[in-house]
Amino acid sequence: MIRPATLADIDAIFGLALKDAQSYELLRPDYDKMRKGIMMSISGANHYASVSEIDGEVVGVLIGLTSDNLWAQRKNCLIAFWKSLVPGEGAKLLRNFKFWLSQRRGIRVAGLVPDSDHIDWRAYALAERIGFHRNGGVFLLYN
Repeated sequence: MIRPATLADIDAIFGLALKDAQSYELLRPDYDKMRKGIMMSISGANHYASVSEIDGEVVGVLIGLTSDNLWAQRKNCLIAFWKSLVPGEGAKLLRNFKFWLSQRRGIRVAGLVPDSDHIDWRAYALAERIGFHRNGGVFLLYN
């Protein structure tokens, strides 16, 4: 089940983030900053945070952070964290994110920045099928 993240999900999301951070050997995680960032993304009305839950366990998360566009009147929303432990749940999260964006005309563009060393490229093929367009090193979804 895909649902909005709540403050009760912070520990589960933090656990997924730690698993992800371990794959970057040069990264020195700031645990306090990670927790605060997760809390901010869940609490902030402008941001997107949803989880995939199966049998009461959070198995996936997608967080999109909204910010002002540097040269346009509307905002941007960048996917900051997208992780799924169960095949197919990441796709559901991305489709739900697209639906969320379609309801917010104040957001002009959403972006997904590839990381070829740590993310399966099939995820980007999925993003393209959902409506993201590759533009240089970024996948963009215009709203």
